[in-house]
Amino acid sequence: MKTLISCFWMIIVYIIILIPSYAFAEIVEILIVKSSFVPAVVKIKKGDTVRWINTEELLHTITSGKAPQHDEKFNENYLYRKFEITLSEPGFYDYFCVLHNATMRGVIIVK
Repeated sequence: MKTLISCFWMIIVYIIILIPSYAFAEIVEILIVKSSFVPAVVKIKKGDTVRWINTEELLHTITSGKAPQHDEKFNENYLYRKFEITLSEPGFYDYFCVLHNATMRGVIIVK
Protein backbone atom coordinates (compact mmCIF):
# COMPACT_ATOMS: atom_id res chain seq x y z
CA MET A 1 0.00 0.00 0.00
CA LYS A 2 2.83 2.39 0.90
CA THR A 3 4.50 1.65 -2.45
CA LEU A 4 1.23 2.39 -4.27
CA ILE A 5 0.89 5.76 -2.52
CA SER A 6 4.54 6.60 -3.29
CA CYS A 7 4.00 5.73 -6.97
CA PHE A 8 0.88 7.91 -7.06
CA TRP A 9 2.76 10.95 -5.78
CA MET A 10 5.67 10.35 -8.16
CA ILE A 11 3.21 10.34 -11.09
CA ILE A 12 1.65 13.60 -9.85
CA VAL A 13 5.10 15.20 -9.58
CA TYR A 14 6.07 14.12 -13.10
CA ILE A 15 2.78 15.45 -14.52
CA ILE A 16 3.31 18.85 -12.89
CA ILE A 17 6.92 19.03 -14.09
CA LEU A 18 6.03 18.08 -17.67
CA ILE A 19 2.97 20.32 -18.02
CA PRO A 20 3.97 23.98 -18.48
CA SER A 21 2.60 26.32 -15.84
CA TYR A 22 0.62 28.27 -18.45
CA ALA A 23 -1.57 25.20 -19.02
CA PHE A 24 -3.33 25.94 -15.72
CA ALA A 25 -6.09 28.46 -16.28
CA GLU A 26 -6.78 29.84 -12.82
CA ILE A 27 -4.93 27.81 -10.17
CA VAL A 28 -1.29 26.72 -10.22
CA GLU A 29 -0.35 24.04 -7.71
CA ILE A 30 3.07 23.65 -6.14
CA LEU A 31 3.74 20.41 -4.31
CA ILE A 32 6.03 20.05 -1.35
CA VAL A 33 7.82 16.76 -1.95
CA LYS A 34 10.95 15.57 -0.11
CA SER A 35 11.42 19.07 1.35
CA SER A 36 11.37 20.70 -2.10
CA PHE A 37 8.95 22.93 -3.97
CA VAL A 38 7.86 21.22 -7.21
CA PRO A 39 8.00 23.12 -9.48
CA ALA A 40 10.30 25.66 -7.89
CA VAL A 41 9.57 28.34 -10.52
CA VAL A 42 6.07 29.08 -11.87
CA LYS A 43 4.74 31.70 -14.25
CA ILE A 44 1.20 32.97 -13.79
CA LYS A 45 -1.03 35.77 -15.01
CA LYS A 46 -2.30 38.61 -12.84
CA GLY A 47 -5.19 37.39 -10.72
CA ASP A 48 -4.24 33.71 -10.84
CA THR A 49 -4.06 31.69 -7.65
CA VAL A 50 -1.06 29.73 -6.41
CA ARG A 51 -1.80 26.76 -4.16
CA TRP A 52 0.88 24.91 -2.19
CA ILE A 53 0.12 21.33 -1.19
CA ASN A 54 2.23 19.67 1.47
CA THR A 55 2.55 15.95 0.66
CA GLU A 56 4.72 15.26 3.69
CA GLU A 57 4.20 14.71 7.39
CA LEU A 58 6.76 17.47 8.07
CA LEU A 59 5.61 21.01 8.74
CA HIS A 60 6.82 23.77 6.43
CA THR A 61 6.26 27.49 5.95
CA ILE A 62 5.50 29.51 2.83
CA THR A 63 7.26 32.81 3.48
CA SER A 64 7.77 35.56 0.90
CA GLY A 65 11.20 37.10 0.44
CA LYS A 66 14.75 35.95 -0.19
CA ALA A 67 15.85 33.49 2.49
CA PRO A 68 16.25 34.18 5.31
CA GLN A 69 14.65 37.68 5.03
CA HIS A 70 10.85 37.82 5.07
CA ASP A 71 9.50 40.74 2.97
CA GLU A 72 5.99 40.68 4.55
CA LYS A 73 4.08 40.06 1.25
CA PHE A 74 2.67 36.70 2.35
CA ASN A 75 3.30 34.08 5.00
CA GLU A 76 1.84 30.78 6.13
CA ASN A 77 3.42 29.37 9.26
CA TYR A 78 3.46 25.63 9.82
CA LEU A 79 1.68 24.53 6.67
CA TYR A 80 0.31 21.07 7.29
CA ARG A 81 -1.78 20.47 4.15
CA LYS A 82 -2.49 23.43 1.83
CA PHE A 83 -2.22 27.19 1.44
CA GLU A 84 -3.15 29.49 -1.42
CA ILE A 85 -2.80 33.11 -2.44
CA THR A 86 -3.98 35.19 -5.39
CA LEU A 87 -1.43 37.59 -6.87
CA SER A 88 -2.64 40.59 -8.85
CA GLU A 89 0.53 42.68 -9.17
CA PRO A 90 3.11 41.82 -11.87
CA GLY A 91 6.59 40.98 -10.67
CA PHE A 92 8.84 38.36 -9.15
CA TYR A 93 7.80 36.85 -5.82
CA ASP A 94 10.57 34.91 -4.10
CA TYR A 95 9.54 32.58 -1.27
CA PHE A 96 11.10 30.01 1.03
CA CYS A 97 10.49 27.72 3.99
CA VAL A 98 11.78 29.30 7.20
CA LEU A 99 12.43 25.86 8.69
CA HIS A 100 14.43 24.59 5.69
CA ASN A 101 15.62 27.80 4.00
CA ALA A 102 18.90 26.35 2.76
CA THR A 103 17.10 24.04 0.32
CA MET A 104 13.45 25.07 0.06
CA ARG A 105 13.17 28.16 -2.15
CA GLY A 106 10.99 29.14 -5.07
CA VAL A 107 9.89 31.97 -7.34
CA ILE A 108 6.52 33.02 -8.72
CA ILE A 109 6.62 35.19 -11.84
CA VAL A 110 3.45 37.21 -12.38
CA LYS A 111 3.01 38.62 -15.92
